[in-house]
Amino acid sequence: MFKIILTISFIASAVLAQAANYPLCLYGVNDAKYVKTIKKAGFNCIQTYSKDLDFLKTLAKKAEKYGLKMLIFPYPAIENDYLSEAAKWPILAFYLYDEPDVDKKSNAYLKELDSATKKAFPNQRTAFVVGKGSHAQPYYDTADVLMVDWYPVPHLPLTSFSEQIKTAKNILKEGGLSAKPVWGVVQSFDWREYKQYRPDDQRIGRFPTTEEMRFMAYDGLLEGAEGLFFFTFNSKSVPLPQSEPEHWQRLREVSKELSKMLPVFEKGAQAISPLEGNNKFKAQRRIYKGYCYDIILNVSEEKAELPAEFLNKKHKILYGTNRITLAPNEAVIFKKRAKK
Repeated sequence: MFKIILTISFIASAVLAQAANYPLCLYGVNDAKYVKTIKKAGFNCIQTYSKDLDFLKTLAKKAEKYGLKMLIFPYPAIENDYLSEAAKWPILAFYLYDEPDVDKKSNAYLKELDSATKKAFPNQRTAFVVGKGSHAQPYYDTADVLMVDWYPVPHLPLTSFSEQIKTAKNILKEGGLSAKPVWGVVQSFDWREYKQYRPDDQRIGRFPTTEEMRFMAYDGLLEGAEGLFFFTFNSKSVPLPQSEPEHWQRLREVSKELSKMLPVFEKGAQAISPLEGNNKFKAQRRIYKGYCYDIILNVSEEKAELPAEFLNKKHKILYGTNRITLAPNEAVIFKKRAKK
């Protein structure tokens, strides 16, 4: 299948890996008419599993019109007359494979696909997703971006999402590739719609709440994710605005907030948080455009009171509702003018 193997130097890969802004992406976009709707929701990127070239062409035109990037498979576009046209599409990265760890694909297989893709599209990045942070180990040196999907609701603690991000980043660091971005895929679907590996064959699940999606997203960012993806735009193969309008509104609320906060993570200078060392909270302070942003998550299993410092009127609640006490898995963001 892959006739041309191209060796890409680590330096070139590192340049590609750091070339773009933090993506805020939505998985499973299979109808181009929703691109405008997705843009209005704050997303700057869309993913599709489709390999239909006519559809991809239409999707690319819509994406370009509304300023969105695309994450798509390199094949079959790489093997046909669409090659020159596809090179002009607004590509975030080419999606080499969806969970090669689950399908037991070898790293040699993935490397071959990566090389062939870069031969065809030398100015584009490549990415793939693994289903668990530790599963990055066999593939750590392949592609420009590593993605991790981990969907805990309602089976596991929400903090397990960021733990998978942390594990993947540690594997890259140990391999000398700490500069390679890790993108986190946040759960926004109901597990009852998917096969579950249970001996009783019972499907358990629900849609994550607004608060749960917010918490997972910020927890991933605080652990070093350099982009967020939400899985997925469909419920029972029907786009959320039609199939689950209330859930779509919850997701929109989260994505709009994140679209405003991602520049703070991407370009803001990290400073010492007043909550550093407090094991009830995971917190980070960022200085951005003359303002100080405190992102605070309650990672304990109990309600936790914030320090008196945040009762000061100088600390404005930017996102979230509580100033004094945070419930477990609750996130709040304060903003104040930074000292000159």
